[in-house]
Amino acid sequence: MSLRSVILVMFLGLPAAGLLAFGPRARTGVPSDRVVVRYWEKWTGLEGQTMQRIVDRFNATIGAAQRIWVEYSAVSSIEQRTLIATAGGDPPDVAGLYDFVVAQYADQGALLPLDELAVRAGIELDAFKPVWLEICRYRGRLYALPSTPYTIALYYNRELFRQAGLDPDRPPLTIGELTEYAVRLTVREPAFPAACDGSWRIVQAGFTPSTAMLGWWPWAWPCFFDGRLWDGQRCTLDTPAGRMAVRWLAELRQSQGVEPMLAFEATAGAIESAQNPFLSGRLAMVFQGPWMSNWIAKYAPTLDYGVAPFPSLSPDRRNVLASLDVFVIPAGARHPREAMVFLGYVLRQEVLEELCREHNKISPFRRPGPDFFAAHPNPHIRVFDSLANSPESFGYPSMPMWPQVMDELKHMLNGILRTPELAIPALEDTQRKIDQIVSEYQSMAARRRGGKE
Repeated sequence: MSLRSVILVMFLGLPAAGLLAFGPRARTGVPSDRVVVRYWEKWTGLEGQTMQRIVDRFNATIGAAQRIWVEYSAVSSIEQRTLIATAGGDPPDVAGLYDFVVAQYADQGALLPLDELAVRAGIELDAFKPVWLEICRYRGRLYALPSTPYTIALYYNRELFRQAGLDPDRPPLTIGELTEYAVRLTVREPAFPAACDGSWRIVQAGFTPSTAMLGWWPWAWPCFFDGRLWDGQRCTLDTPAGRMAVRWLAELRQSQGVEPMLAFEATAGAIESAQNPFLSGRLAMVFQGPWMSNWIAKYAPTLDYGVAPFPSLSPDRRNVLASLDVFVIPAGARHPREAMVFLGYVLRQEVLEELCREHNKISPFRRPGPDFFAAHPNPHIRVFDSLANSPESFGYPSMPMWPQVMDELKHMLNGILRTPELAIPALEDTQRKIDQIVSEYQSMAARRRGGKE
């Protein structure tokens, strides 16, 4: 077993037997004169059906002309299975991954650089918004290509704004205003009316960063105070921006009530249902992506809501969380040239925008096509699209040790929400833990590159 394989197994905590060749295989009925390009993807359901339709069109046109057949397979736990298959010498030719694994996989030699391959395939990289290409690069090299991108914004319930005496056409512009609005939009009632003991419970919350209630990005809060979490060598959490962020989290939690908010968050219903706390009117503001409109249309079609940029430290800043799914070619892929022919087709503007629209995402292109917005299912899609142009946009930190760091940041957030008075000690402790994770990874990487066990 190669050193790289050993490292990957240790990193994932999976048995060495997992490195044996495995995974979806091509179906029967493939024309005998075709080169089979194995494409693994995470999408199922309607999202997977859209991609399968695009694959079928490719196979019937360009694929037929160039004797290529793309086999689409929906794969669970795709990030782990792709890494294991690559280390085991039997990767797919194309994989659809999440952007936050690009740095890790590229650093471990699990991805092919795509700079020259993209040029040969005729892919016009300059047509894409800069933020997406930046996310697809690691240490200056292109290791991924844009798939379906998105930004995250503030959804707010306009009717609840009216009930609280707030202007429904004037969402919060700063973090300070967000806190003020969150407190005003939090509704309490006696927990035990008959007992009259003074206890109370929350029946409607203004806003919460809790991961239990649609807070899917627990690491992002320092970035709205103009902080960034990675300088290329060290995680920069314990900074003035990081301290402002955790103090804000603590003050917000204390202003709403620690125990009542914890009890309220424990009642979160299923996300894709009418019990979604934002859809049911129990959560007035939420930090979410463009796909939320799908759930609103299905489960709360009469909801009066607005979408606005998530507030930053000052109104003249537009710190925007931008993320996307990506296409990669794993190292050791058997048919990289044919894979790039397929990706060249998928990345045609009309094809990729069809995929993005069906997935309720934004266009990755600098200039979206004339029909993209008109045919889009999200009535607020222009807001999300415009946010990707912000010079203060940020993606997941390009850290090869990100999975472990993310766990620590999530643990820190949950701890602050439970014991906000310990916010600064929690920040300092988390920085120490992350420094140790980074140091151990860098030492391991140095040994690997030096060819030492």
